[in-house]
Amino acid sequence: MNELRNLARFILSFRLENVPEAVVNAARYCVLDSMGAALGAVHYGEIPGECERFKKWFGTSAPVTASVWGHGEKMTPTAALLLNGIMAHALELDDVHTGSKSHVGAVIVTTAWTLADALGIGGKEFLEAVIVGYETMARIGLGMDVVSNRKRGWHTTGLIGTFGAAAAAARLLKLSEDQTVSALGMGGSQSAGLWAFLAEGATCKKLSPARAAVNGLTSALLAQGGMTGPEHILDAEDGGFYAAVTDRFDMSKVDAELGMRYEILNIDKKPYPCCRSTHHAIDAALMLREKYRIAPEQIASALVETYDVGVLQCGFAHYPSSYVEAKFSIAYTCAAAFARGRVTQAEFRSELLEDPQIKRIAENTKVIPDKLFTERYPKRWGSRVTVTLKDGRVLTQQIDDMSGSKAAPMSPEQEQGKFIGLSVESFSLGKAQKLMAEILKIETLEKLPSLS
Repeated sequence: MNELRNLARFILSFRLENVPEAVVNAARYCVLDSMGAALGAVHYGEIPGECERFKKWFGTSAPVTASVWGHGEKMTPTAALLLNGIMAHALELDDVHTGSKSHVGAVIVTTAWTLADALGIGGKEFLEAVIVGYETMARIGLGMDVVSNRKRGWHTTGLIGTFGAAAAAARLLKLSEDQTVSALGMGGSQSAGLWAFLAEGATCKKLSPARAAVNGLTSALLAQGGMTGPEHILDAEDGGFYAAVTDRFDMSKVDAELGMRYEILNIDKKPYPCCRSTHHAIDAALMLREKYRIAPEQIASALVETYDVGVLQCGFAHYPSSYVEAKFSIAYTCAAAFARGRVTQAEFRSELLEDPQIKRIAENTKVIPDKLFTERYPKRWGSRVTVTLKDGRVLTQQIDDMSGSKAAPMSPEQEQGKFIGLSVESFSLGKAQKLMAEILKIETLEKLPSLS
């Protein structure tokens, strides 16, 4: 069994010129999406205060520094990476690999950009690191049963992200094959991430991709310095990663068709700033609202049928008491879609939680598991929304492929619009447009664009 070593060989041998243009273009747009999600969060919540605190502890005295995106600050690479990773996941707008149930871009783009910035590495090497990072992280996730992993209480992004971050860092640091194997092994040894935050509305979910990024980079640096990691981290009989975090796993999926099939082509982009498991219900509510010209006051009740993990994660019965809970509530997001005709960052303001129409609809929305959607998950995420109107009409809309998915992708114009709308939170419109143009030709640049 040499799946991890096969990954290491792929990481080191990968060349941008040897892959189809579709893979390269997908990588460009994954970078664009991840950067937009991060730049939109520069002034969000506790992030400005965290930046100030980190500046005091990890400022520019280090010989090697990297930029904290949008803040005009330079810090030690690990401090900058942690803050950048937090921003990348803060708005719940970062990409999703459905097969591994994980947020890949928040880990991989963050790691590759921050390290390339610190080392003065150009766009081609950066994009190569992005692709091998995406491939590594996604494949580690595909190798396990992510449903059982989630039901055990794990946050998959934090678990598998360390492998992807270690891969991207190993590529940029030009590690040897043995060093790369050790970096991946140590990355797996540092995997973490739990779902306990949600029950209390805590804001620390964004630590999962951020810590995965830092731990992956740390693993690569330690490997470069001579520390060794376990080559059989995935399948070791005593303490193996897969046996510890999932009920079932298939090692063959880690390196199946490696270098021929690229998981970066299977990335969802999020149109709504909330948990991906709410998006199908939002799509259905918006479609019903428009198709039947439903006014919110006409709605008596709603029923959402979806996969059991969606019910576990986003189907809680109580009305959300904070924006964090609201972003993980199918009932709330569905009600907001019916009441407001949109689900944007504005729909998660504190005052909207008190909106009587949204609250009434949400409290009369039931979320239950359905066999069809449960059996198809995680290959296909969907739901069925049935709304009962006060005049007795019963209307139903089923969503089999969410907006932003591979089957119903955002257009390049939509993805570009998303980036501009988010990045103007940090930069002027002119600078945001220039940055977007640079990202969309990133492999031609000798130096990464400034994000100060």
